Amino acid sequence: MFQAKPLTIELIEIINGKNARIKPQIVNLLIDLASKNKVLLDLLRILDIHSSLRDIQEEALKKEVEATRTISEVLRRLDFAFFKLLKPVAYIPSDIDVLIKLEDASKAIKRMKRVGYKAIVKEPYCIEFNDGSLGIDLYTYPTLGSVAYIDGQALLEFTATAEFGGMKIRTLESCAEAVITAAHAVYKEGIYTLNDFFVIKKWVSKRSFKLAEELNCEPALRLATNLNRMIEKGSLEVPYRLPPPMLFTLMLRKLYNDDLARATLSNILRALRDPRLGKLVLWRLTRPTY
Repeated sequence: MFQAKPLTIELIEIINGKNARIKPQIVNLLIDLASKNKVLLDLLRILDIHSSLRDIQEEALKKEVEATRTISEVLRRLDFAFFKLLKPVAYIPSDIDVLIKLEDASKAIKRMKRVGYKAIVKEPYCIEFNDGSLGIDLYTYPTLGSVAYIDGQALLEFTATAEFGGMKIRTLESCAEAVITAAHAVYKEGIYTLNDFFVIKKWVSKRSFKLAEELNCEPALRLATNLNRMIEKGSLEVPYRLPPPMLFTLMLRKLYNDDLARATLSNILRALRDPRLGKLVLWRLTRPTY
């Protein structure tokens, strides 16, 4: 008896260029799934779909490119790198993430304010700026509730120059991008998407595992590679929300083994005083994607 492929497999095959025959009746389902998995623009381009949705995506990407150009100029000669910006698939990030060297952080903040970016959220290791339409997060250490889940200063030892929107930008090497992608998905979001799948599939390497071990993120990277295998077998649909017991175990292990995470744990006391905390926790544990 014929059994239809899981929709996730259909979507992966299309993005990989292995599925030329698309049933018209599943196109809208694929678009919805791609949107939830942060690979929408890639799908729209591959299927050559011209619509208002495509126009919105392309325009958003143009704004990201221009903002990246501006930030690169503003932070010129400082030690910084964009991260989680370049991917093996075309997509629109929800905001622009930048790592900055601790010694250059105050200079970077002054420069951003000088050109009109407003600091709307200030945390110990991150300042969120906004130019009216885009968010720019300036990190010394990527955090969850002001607790560092990976050493951003160590990641800055793995920078490279890459092309983005027709210009050269400073970003992380692919081996480091794989590590931060896994750590971000597991420790911060608790959700694994096809966007994460493609990063891990194409960019993970032996150097990634070595770096992940050094940064106490190896369990997250190991989990990401295991999830990839399950997705490819068709036994796991995405976005996949990690079960709360799994998240709790991973975070406990992180705190036990990671000196940096433990050293910044006291910062969570500020978050505990936030009256919105209960709703925020419930939302994070029940949202279908991020």
